Amino acid sequence: MKTVNQRIASIDIMRGITIAAMILCANIGFNSNLPAWMFHAQTPPPTYAFNPDVPGITWVDLVFPFFLFAMGAAFPLAMRKRVEKGETVSGMIPALVKRWFILTIFALVLGNAYSIGATVLKSWQVEIFKVILWAGMFLSLVRVKKSFINLAGVCMVILVGVAMALWGGYSPSESNSDIIILILANIALWGGLIWLLTRDSIRLRWLVFLFIAAVKALASYWPDLLSFIPSNTTAGWLFQWNFLQYLLIAIPGSIVGDMVLEYSRSENKPQIEDKEIYAGFIALAVVMVQLWGLFAREVLADFIISLSGAAFYFVLTFKRGGITEKVAKTGFMLLLVGIAFDPVDGGITKDYANLSYLFTTGGMAALFISFLLMLETKFGIRWNFIAGVGQNPMLAYTVTSFLIGPVLNLCTIYPFISSLAEGSQFWGMVMGIFMTLSMMGVTYMFTRLKLFWRS
Repeated sequence: MKTVNQRIASIDIMRGITIAAMILCANIGFNSNLPAWMFHAQTPPPTYAFNPDVPGITWVDLVFPFFLFAMGAAFPLAMRKRVEKGETVSGMIPALVKRWFILTIFALVLGNAYSIGATVLKSWQVEIFKVILWAGMFLSLVRVKKSFINLAGVCMVILVGVAMALWGGYSPSESNSDIIILILANIALWGGLIWLLTRDSIRLRWLVFLFIAAVKALASYWPDLLSFIPSNTTAGWLFQWNFLQYLLIAIPGSIVGDMVLEYSRSENKPQIEDKEIYAGFIALAVVMVQLWGLFAREVLADFIISLSGAAFYFVLTFKRGGITEKVAKTGFMLLLVGIAFDPVDGGITKDYANLSYLFTTGGMAALFISFLLMLETKFGIRWNFIAGVGQNPMLAYTVTSFLIGPVLNLCTIYPFISSLAEGSQFWGMVMGIFMTLSMMGVTYMFTRLKLFWRS
């Protein structure tokens, strides 16, 4: 693993994998007769209609919580050094507010940009507008020393909005926003504040976690408990319970981040033994078991297998106390509690997220990072291509919809691939993989050029 002044590859790899999975699940052929476990559990084929009464999770339902967990893990990596240099909490809060503001504006721009198609413009004109808009976002968010470049990008985005209003007949609205980015904005602000206030006490951070979990449990039984919180759109940009409940994933992520940072700074790192390698694969296997047990609704069998896996893991790593074991302990604890909550919650569901989902997926994310840490510390596996995508998450998130997709549409390549994917599982997967690899290639190119977006 690299030193504290360098990046920790496992967290970047996890971000890269989750973003790739996000693009894959959004671009596979929805009319390709693919099985239900290839989609969100609550939006199953053939209609893909949202049904919150369908319990279970699929790999698609892990994408967002895994990204949130990695986001939480990055809090100490990003802020600990600034604290140690003497910056005060009050001095760091403006940076957190600035990050929230940038992400919120970004969410509003994206939310309105997705609606560009609902205009009087021709399809090819819409695609050109998307590319121009992405160029504006690129200049706005790229990390450069010359601020006039960012200002030029902001002006470019505003001009695209004005052009869409004047020529496209589209009226931008504050009610349109990218829900994923808006949640990330809230978690970046409140999760960062929680880390700052509990940076010297993991126990206190766990108490904050338990308090939020208790509020979540009470709100599930008494929906009016949080009715005093404003529900209008503007208030939701800053504080909305449906967003802040995801702190139950980000907070454990920040605890794991502190563990990883402490390990990266230690001079005497214990060597990974062969039995710890086996333990790492057990952790990964337990993660995979959830995709069977919780989707097939074999909850009791899933719990027994997971508990047995945890016991076997800690027998193999008894008294080792390395970084992978510490992270895995957090993961197994959250996972087993989450599975136990499944029958209490009436079945695990992503939408609307219940405690079972928040605990279970947080635990799975911790176990997955434990596995990646084992690969990194034992074998030096860094997967630079995937990690490069994880280092540039916001660029990766937008490049498919606003650059690759429009270019392929203008060249008539995407319509051709879509026609092949109609009714064909093979071509449906090919389409998703092609779009995902295209995104990864473009993102990695910008990362190699050291052109990173603020996020």
